[in-house]
Amino acid sequence: MLSRPKLTEIDIVRAIAIIAVLVIHSTSDATQLPLGTGSHAVFFILNKASLFTVPLFIWISGVVLFYTYYDRWEPGMSRVFWTKRLRKILTPYVLWSLFYYLFNQFIFHGNIGFDVVHVIKLLMSGNASYHLYYMVIIVQFYLLFPLMMTAARRSHRFRQGLIPIGIGIQAAAYCFHHWMYPIPEYASLFLSYSALFAFGAFMGIHYAVIVAWSVRYKSWIWSIILLAGVAFVGMLLLHEYGLASIENSWFELALLLYCMAIPLCCVQWGRNLLESSSPIGTVLSALGGASFGIYLVHPALLTLWDRIAPDQEQLWLYDLHTVASILIGLFGSWLLVRLYTSAQRKGSAN
Repeated sequence: MLSRPKLTEIDIVRAIAIIAVLVIHSTSDATQLPLGTGSHAVFFILNKASLFTVPLFIWISGVVLFYTYYDRWEPGMSRVFWTKRLRKILTPYVLWSLFYYLFNQFIFHGNIGFDVVHVIKLLMSGNASYHLYYMVIIVQFYLLFPLMMTAARRSHRFRQGLIPIGIGIQAAAYCFHHWMYPIPEYASLFLSYSALFAFGAFMGIHYAVIVAWSVRYKSWIWSIILLAGVAFVGMLLLHEYGLASIENSWFELALLLYCMAIPLCCVQWGRNLLESSSPIGTVLSALGGASFGIYLVHPALLTLWDRIAPDQEQLWLYDLHTVASILIGLFGSWLLVRLYTSAQRKGSAN
């Protein structure tokens, strides 16, 4: 069976997600600025409003996997799928985990040691660097994907119920973790993001239909994004300033609604940019195509840049430093990815 057409707008969605990653990581220290300053408020809002990024990347994985494989999936493809996908992600994961394990020791302590047991624990948890837990989550979804795909192909009820099933699993895991017993490494488990992956899976199967539906109801979807986003960030601000004590479940609910609505608007915007042949669309498509490399590289650049951070008492300099962090992390990483890709191509040509 012929492959379905490539979803070119997904690269623009990836670009939006990787920009949000850089915003979060570049403003994380700035959120610790003195309360009451304009700098703290602006960077705090930017940081928290960008928390849709990991759910968005997981949604993208669900879309791409189910869109690509649904029409041609056979249960016998599981082994080939696991071999191909896990090789593509596990090799860079292990190499970059080792890199950050050694790099962070040298930068922060000035020496390098190697503890095999500790390294294995870091690999299992994704804690070799603050961003690598995402790859642990993706590996879990790759392991589950053949089972989910086979169930979706065989059962109409499962296929049509993907979104409520995903939400139900995530809600049950949260309730158990929050109300009964803390689940170890909860943030690195697929249970924390099953709603977004299931939504992506459902959209991958019914892509054209859902895009048309989202265009028809775009005003409602944007309203949900604005209301849920304002509610989430607003509650965090109230908590930050000690003005209200809000139960954590309200934050989780607002964030879930926010993250479930954002992908639909990102897809709409991406399609509009491509249809209009906008140069912004071309740039974002290229950025999205390099997003995996940017994701891997940027923490090293941010760590080096933060070594020359100005004193927090000089707020205007600290503001410039934070803005520069976003730009250096994004474009510096992108440049390194392009240089690496170019070198690879030259090596292949020779």
